[in-house]
Amino acid sequence: MPLSRVAILVALALILGVPFLLRPARTAEVQGVADSLVIVTPHVPQIRSEFERAFSAWHRRVYDRDVAIDWRVPGGTSEILAQLQAVYSSTGRRILAELAEKDPQRMSDPDLTLDTLIPERSLTLDLMFGGGSYDHGRVKNPRTVGIWTSAFPGGGPEPVVLGPMAKDETLEQLLDVSRKEVTLRTQVRGKTLVLRLPMTAISGGRETLRGFGAAETIAATVELGAALREVPLSMSEPAGFAQERMDAWFGENAVGAQQLYDPEQYWIGTALSGFGIVYNKEVLARLGVPAPTRFDDLADPRLYGMVILADPRQSGSVATTLDSILSNYGWERGWGLIREMCGNSRIYTNSAPKPPIDVSQGEAAAGLAIDFYGRGQAQAVLAPGQRPEDSRVGYVDPAGATYIDADPVSILRGGPHPELARHFVEFCLTDEGQALWQFPAKTDPRSAENPVGEGGIVLGPAQYELRRMPVRRAMYERYLGAFIDKANPFEIASKTKTAGWRGMLGVMMGAFAIDNAHLQREAWAALVEARADSSFPGASREEMERLYYAFPPVTLPGTTEAVVVGPGVVKALLDAWKKNPAFQSQCEIDFTRFYRAGYQRMLEIAAAHALD
Repeated sequence: MPLSRVAILVALALILGVPFLLRPARTAEVQGVADSLVIVTPHVPQIRSEFERAFSAWHRRVYDRDVAIDWRVPGGTSEILAQLQAVYSSTGRRILAELAEKDPQRMSDPDLTLDTLIPERSLTLDLMFGGGSYDHGRVKNPRTVGIWTSAFPGGGPEPVVLGPMAKDETLEQLLDVSRKEVTLRTQVRGKTLVLRLPMTAISGGRETLRGFGAAETIAATVELGAALREVPLSMSEPAGFAQERMDAWFGENAVGAQQLYDPEQYWIGTALSGFGIVYNKEVLARLGVPAPTRFDDLADPRLYGMVILADPRQSGSVATTLDSILSNYGWERGWGLIREMCGNSRIYTNSAPKPPIDVSQGEAAAGLAIDFYGRGQAQAVLAPGQRPEDSRVGYVDPAGATYIDADPVSILRGGPHPELARHFVEFCLTDEGQALWQFPAKTDPRSAENPVGEGGIVLGPAQYELRRMPVRRAMYERYLGAFIDKANPFEIASKTKTAGWRGMLGVMMGAFAIDNAHLQREAWAALVEARADSSFPGASREEMERLYYAFPPVTLPGTTEAVVVGPGVVKALLDAWKKNPAFQSQCEIDFTRFYRAGYQRMLEIAAAHALD
């Protein structure tokens, strides 16, 4: 699809979606309901149904007040984040424009933040429910929405002192003729203010900036009216529960190497998500391949053309899984394993729910999946009266290498019902709320064994079995025997901290696999065949191995020598891509060409041997 068309579609989604998020809360349809809690979510209808029913009943008992839930479901997490950004950015710009008129001097205050300027109850959404900790971290991050606006409204040419340069900025980058603006620092009222300046706003332009070559700071005349500064804004706000209560709910704030909640309570986990392997038992049996237990098993050549993967550029959950593989296996073996999985791939989907569906239908033998998609699909294909363990679809969290992540809820800033929002978070962490994730539904005969909670309430969902993992340790200590899935995430979670390479996944996997899919599969098949052929020349086989697992060269901005992409240059490369999207686009093109040439050479080597 042409990039221009993609841009049009994204813009259309925002145009259609933002009014959907901004519409007022619907009038409660249940007689006597005073309020509608407005929740934006990527969760499926089954989760929404169970939580709405259970929360409404709990709130009536505990707070003697009826509440309905007004769900907003504009799409997946990526769509929700894009639309939240649009809503908060629009609101923030309006507030800053009013502030610039009333108090222009405040616009240059380094401590200025929109967090304190968004009026209470001024927006239409109360909560974001669902998604990963990475996504909710972006909702918290003040730079996600941070608005660049005039720092000195109406300002003219003024002498100022600029510098020092940012620690990751070089003089060569500042003087790069392709850059039309620079980001510099200055002191305002004794504090540092970061300014974004068009090169033309600095008297002397590039020649003036050369002064940084001999001094940490330089004096310059700047057209202050053209100077922009960033005003941060966190879209979420702290839940504000006492730490004693958080400790009672969670105990240690950790599962593997991850946190269960944000220490400042900008997001709080309600469930846990594992990232593992979904597989079709019947297809594997036909291929003579045992059920997978490790990520390495997806590289088995017998699975050639039978592995289904989602594009990490479009699926956050698959990106999380691949990031876990990189962090656990290390740079060389991690990327090598991902390439081998891709060599076995059948297709790449654009969404995380698709691989489990295709696997269940026998169109693939196995694939990467988030746990509740895998287990949910296993549940969906059960025959009447069949037990979950007898489903033709299986799911496994590879022990010790599984990334376990919190699935949080965040209270959104400026929401219409802050008190009710805290009540919803509170409910999610009760035994009653936690039991919705894993207990048999009350329509199932097995629910006769479900534990009884406070007030004689039988715990568990009413109709749908959600097959998710609760976030609280106490649920596993007290009730594991009553769970449908007997997995304890606190025992299987990887303790390896993320290596910080996630940002490389889209570009690298796009280049060596997705955008070269046909050639890569052929090259992988040729390499597998060469490995199995004792007559294949050793030097030629080694050359094919080198080409298949190679990393491309790159010349970083401000440098003149190419370096091989590796862990030592990841941070600089990611920073450069963030600052200059055009450079990232060029890298995507160069890397794709690099791998295409390598695969073609591998096939030439294999063809030459076949002729001997």
